[in-house]
Amino acid sequence: MTTLPLKKPLLRKDYLETDTMAFLAALLVAAFVVIIKFFTHLSVATTVLYITLVLMSANVFSIRMVVAVALSCLTVLTVIFIVERDYQSTEAIGAYVRCIVSLSAITFLALRSKRLADTLRRNEAYMVGAQRLSQVGSVGFRVDHSTMVWSEEAARIFEYPPHETPTMLKILARCHPDDRHLAEAVFEQASRHQPRLEVEHRLRMPDGRIKHIHLIANPLPLQHDGFEYVGAVMDVTASKEAEAALFQSQSQLAHVTRVTSLGELAASIAHEVNQPLAAIRSSGEACRRWLDRSEPDLGEVRMSLDRMIASSARASTVIQRIRTLSRNCDPERRTESFNDIVSDTIGLVQYELSRSHVKLRMELDAVPAYISADRVQLQQVILNLIINACQAMTEVDPRERLLKVRTWVHGGEAMLEIRDCGEGIAEDALASLFTPFFTTKADGLGMGLSICRSIVEFHEGRIWATSSQGDGAVFCIALPLMLHQTVAA
Repeated sequence: MTTLPLKKPLLRKDYLETDTMAFLAALLVAAFVVIIKFFTHLSVATTVLYITLVLMSANVFSIRMVVAVALSCLTVLTVIFIVERDYQSTEAIGAYVRCIVSLSAITFLALRSKRLADTLRRNEAYMVGAQRLSQVGSVGFRVDHSTMVWSEEAARIFEYPPHETPTMLKILARCHPDDRHLAEAVFEQASRHQPRLEVEHRLRMPDGRIKHIHLIANPLPLQHDGFEYVGAVMDVTASKEAEAALFQSQSQLAHVTRVTSLGELAASIAHEVNQPLAAIRSSGEACRRWLDRSEPDLGEVRMSLDRMIASSARASTVIQRIRTLSRNCDPERRTESFNDIVSDTIGLVQYELSRSHVKLRMELDAVPAYISADRVQLQQVILNLIINACQAMTEVDPRERLLKVRTWVHGGEAMLEIRDCGEGIAEDALASLFTPFFTTKADGLGMGLSICRSIVEFHEGRIWATSSQGDGAVFCIALPLMLHQTVAA
């Protein structure tokens, strides 16, 4: 098999030159027919030439012109038949009828072939245009014969000349070194006649540019011995770059939201830091009093110093948590304990809950659940949901404000539930709750829950909300467990 190069569209000038040459050729053939008829009297030969003339016209003229040529041939044939009085001979009449039948049959077949060829050429032009617009090329290959074909658009994607014969080695030569094994695996699967081939990998062009392609191919069993794959190769570089830009924008927006959330928790953060600082101060004063005695009590001094060290470690932990939440960096997923992420986040809002007179009921699953996650991003999600829950209970009697936080494992997923006892969410608002810029707050931007959903989906998880008017709202998160834990679950 070889490439099937697509014909370049002819210009109007080319069409005029082609029609002129064809018309001159047709005149020569017609003159040749008349000469042969009048000087040789070979009816069979003239019939062959009539048929040749019709076939030539079908190859270059329009359907209307082919019909005109065929009618002209029939007219000439009939005129000659009458002028030479061939109707007086039974044998000549038979020859005339055979010529008419043969010419009519050939004309019908020529017109049918012409119509099919025009349709095929038009469909080919449509396909070329569609492939250029969609940046999708067609490919076909047989691994057993090491043969390959591709369209002009597929050649453009791999940046080879359109009429150059494609080979599997040329395809592999364009593959990114780190992704070459993916392309080799596809050819290996094709050699085993897999029912469907699909791969997405990178290409590295000679000038160093990186492209992303997506290949899908299905088998096309041949009538005789052989197994050919036909598929499409798509240039998805633009979508990949847009996806990366969107991801970067979401990360920056998430960072801004985290910093905003920390601003809302300024009082809670100050309290968390002041507590160990106050403990350090009181322990230092106690230590000095024990040293000022006539007989210093070194045991008490040592205990005071130990309390100072413990309090300073606690203050350092709080500051480290705040710095972690406020940093701007790309997400990095690691193996994390789900319960630890939840409990550390609760530690940041303990004072805020106390200041808002919200009682906390926390039920963490006794079975440790480990997930692949970016700790900072998940803390941002939990922090946002808890702050929203506290704000939803501002109209509730302080003695009845209760926040329930619960974790458990179900169906290979780590589950988190945050339930408040506020007024709840209107039913018509539930469907749009995670839509960007949708908010039920008078001064809200409507991006908090949208960012939460993006973060959870980045972790291959799910987030949803339920509510009944006057009975509070429930937000749930489900994240996939690590593989070894999924099997155990």
